[in-house]
Amino acid sequence: MEFSNVNLIVILVFFYFILITETRSVYGEKSHILKREKEDLELEKQLKILNKKPIKTIMTKFGDTVDCIDIYKQPAFDHPLLKDHKLQTVPSSIPEETTNKNISSSIFRNSNIDNGFGNERCPLGTVPIRRTKKEDLINARKLLHSTIPTNPNAYTLSPMNNHVVSIVEFSETKAFFGATAYISAHELELDNYQFSTAQIWIKNGPDEEINSIEFGWMVYPALFGDSRTRLFGYWTADNQKETGCFNMLCSGFVQVDSHVSLGAIMEPLSVYGKDAWSLPVKVYRDPQTGNWWLITDKTIGYWPKEIFTHLANNASIIRYGGVAGAKSQTPAPPMGNGYLPQLQDYLRTAYMRKMKYIDEKGHSVNLNPYGVPSKHDTTLDCYNILFAGNIGGEYEITMAFGGPGGICP
Repeated sequence: MEFSNVNLIVILVFFYFILITETRSVYGEKSHILKREKEDLELEKQLKILNKKPIKTIMTKFGDTVDCIDIYKQPAFDHPLLKDHKLQTVPSSIPEETTNKNISSSIFRNSNIDNGFGNERCPLGTVPIRRTKKEDLINARKLLHSTIPTNPNAYTLSPMNNHVVSIVEFSETKAFFGATAYISAHELELDNYQFSTAQIWIKNGPDEEINSIEFGWMVYPALFGDSRTRLFGYWTADNQKETGCFNMLCSGFVQVDSHVSLGAIMEPLSVYGKDAWSLPVKVYRDPQTGNWWLITDKTIGYWPKEIFTHLANNASIIRYGGVAGAKSQTPAPPMGNGYLPQLQDYLRTAYMRKMKYIDEKGHSVNLNPYGVPSKHDTTLDCYNILFAGNIGGEYEITMAFGGPGGICP
């Protein structure tokens, strides 16, 4: 039986589509491979910039590799905007904190921030910088893509299933020059695909080019290789389009302390119902240089004025709260101390106390004690935030936050 012309045309069309499909598949696979190779080359290039030749290398008791780098050759100075930057080794001034001298005892104590050096020290003229691995850069990118802010007062939920609770101090007429608080420090057991923070945001600029500095403590096993509670900092000058990173994973932050750096571990931590340990932390704009200094019980370093546009002069928004996230379709991790907040017993809740902003004169000023806007983006059995106002004594302006996480819509 002979094929008709119609049947022949059908067969030829069929084979044509098979050929086209296979060709597209081959080219698609090649394109994917080329893209991956390009990304690998970019990562290797970035690693060469970040991992400078050390004067000394220290293996910490926590398993981190820390390089002691010449303070003038640290990665920050590879930033193109810092070509002519003059290193500032100490702040020109530090905002003073008012204390109540009538308080004779306290349930609150400050955690130590420890790089885990033991008896080791970085030589004079060098600063400690945690060595960066390719996996660090990859995992940090995943975290950044999951927390891209879309406006000054909110975050967009992402495929990583992030959740944010915060209170916001915002003014269209008032400028801010820093923020400070004592943030309770807690131990959290997280899986590799989860992260959790307790933090402060300092922001300025329109949505599409927001400038932001974030700081506090973080637990992120995929980034650090463990579930320890660590000091972190973050910045961006364009809503994360081209700029910004956590800690020292890009050029920008200038390290000055010779012992404690971003990524350092906090010890001891609060014990539910027994001990309250906290992180005293502030970021403020130096009135002479315009650099944004990060200070705990140590003067860690600063984000230079030059890397910012809108934050070069001041901030318009400060926020206090936490972020918790995980891969899509997986349970959200705990935030704070893992319990829902309450205002009756501060040994059993995650909190921030002595919440203040820095004004144009360099003074520490209490937040509005009669209420500030609060935001949360999921059900209250997952996370919540409670503003206590000014409860006096060593608490002053205080709020409680956090929760167990879980399946959070």
